[in-house]
Amino acid sequence: MDRDASLTYRLNFAPLLSCIVAALVSFSSSHPANALTLSTIKNLQYTTSQGHSIHDNRNTLILAFESTPPTPTGALPSSKPDSKAKLKTIELGNPKNPQMKSTQPKPPPLPRPPVNQSPQKLQKSEKGQTKTGEFQPIDVKKIAKENIIEVELRLRDESGTVKIDRETFRKVMIAQPKFFRYLPSSVQPLISLQFQSLKVLKEIPDDQLFEASVLAGSITEIVRSTVTYPLGTVKARVQARRSKSIGLRRPRSLLRKFRITWLTFVFETKRGNLYAGILPTLLIAIPASGVYSGVKEVSRRAFSMGIQSQAVQSIFPSDGELSSYVRALSANLLSALVADVASLAVRTPADVLALRLQVFGRSNVRSDFTDWAKDSVLLLPAMVLTDLPYLMSRIFLNAAITTSGDNLGKYEVETIFIACLCAFLTTPFDVARTRILLPKLPSEELAEKRLVGSSKYRKERRQRLNVLLTMKRIASEGNGGVENLFAGWLERTVFLGLGRAWLDPLRVIGYLGLRDAILLKIFD
Repeated sequence: MDRDASLTYRLNFAPLLSCIVAALVSFSSSHPANALTLSTIKNLQYTTSQGHSIHDNRNTLILAFESTPPTPTGALPSSKPDSKAKLKTIELGNPKNPQMKSTQPKPPPLPRPPVNQSPQKLQKSEKGQTKTGEFQPIDVKKIAKENIIEVELRLRDESGTVKIDRETFRKVMIAQPKFFRYLPSSVQPLISLQFQSLKVLKEIPDDQLFEASVLAGSITEIVRSTVTYPLGTVKARVQARRSKSIGLRRPRSLLRKFRITWLTFVFETKRGNLYAGILPTLLIAIPASGVYSGVKEVSRRAFSMGIQSQAVQSIFPSDGELSSYVRALSANLLSALVADVASLAVRTPADVLALRLQVFGRSNVRSDFTDWAKDSVLLLPAMVLTDLPYLMSRIFLNAAITTSGDNLGKYEVETIFIACLCAFLTTPFDVARTRILLPKLPSEELAEKRLVGSSKYRKERRQRLNVLLTMKRIASEGNGGVENLFAGWLERTVFLGLGRAWLDPLRVIGYLGLRDAILLKIFD
């Protein structure tokens, strides 16, 4: 009979069983290469020399030993284990009928150990051991104190957390010893760096980073656009009024300007339709904001890697701290420039249509739909030139004034101050932008076209799309001079400063939290 065949015998006599056991024990002691495990206890689990588990759930005798081929005569025994060694199981059953199998259920098969599995694959295959679970509770007090949100997934075995490194855009696991979670919460931050270990799980691909940023930016833009749209309507209507006064204007005090602004706001509120044109704005401006967020994150990553190259490092200062600050600011400004151009390409049609709906009304815009579609393409360069001054000045002043680690209240005050200052200084660009987007009423355009002819009309229309020529023409209207370029500065400052800037810290916190949550959960 083959040595590997399983023999089944039923032991009905205790003396015979004792003899067989004694013989096998003697055989095991005379053959040290065979690891023997013996059990006659029901529901017992025992392990062989290589870690394979055998479950015995019967009142029969199961012998498990690992045998190795006999050593040839004259050969020295090898100290290395033979890879051909086989695990043998002898089940003692019925001696009268060897072919008759026991009616008891067979023991479960031996588990196969994983072969050539990486830690990441092993982590995914063993559910409930190292898989990530739910999000860590967000500490609102920490957000208010440090003006930052930490989104982390805790592991199922509570041995650590998984988070997104926002500087390198990597998914990292922070492992902590098990006793760490039993320490008081006030002690954990003090000793966390000494005991925790950091492990990079994967590099976030650009496509996943772009999709997560687009989704997070679009969601946060819905809230901001809905809240601040009425104030934007009032600002656009005030700036659309042209200066046709004859003679010198009486100088107005700041208090009088505030009073006039308040009365204008009350008048426009009573006029109604403060949400006129919000639908095209939401349909295009929201994905445009998402495109801005996605392009900025991906391009900032690319610019940061390019700036760190040796060919570019010679341009920056040699001081380590100053050089890193200038590199980060340069990457942020360049990425904002690229993202703003991409966003305006999507947003310009909505801005043109929304502005005409806000000022002219729905009936006039319907008759001018063809010109609106053409102007959306022609106005893109002017939109970029008038939007960049405010954007770049805010980014630069934010980097120069604000510091990391400020509490939320201080950061709110600094952000509102910077936004108000930049809004006031860049008002001439906004006035020119409003005038370019809204040249004349459709009826006036048609009358002028018939009066001067088609060729001269097209030439004058191209000149109206020039930002500098538009500023010059606005300053020459009436006797206002440069003051005409600051028409509606108070409304613009209130809109961008008090109306929108106070939402920016909360929007940034919400955006970063949503983006990291999407990267951790959806792209897990």
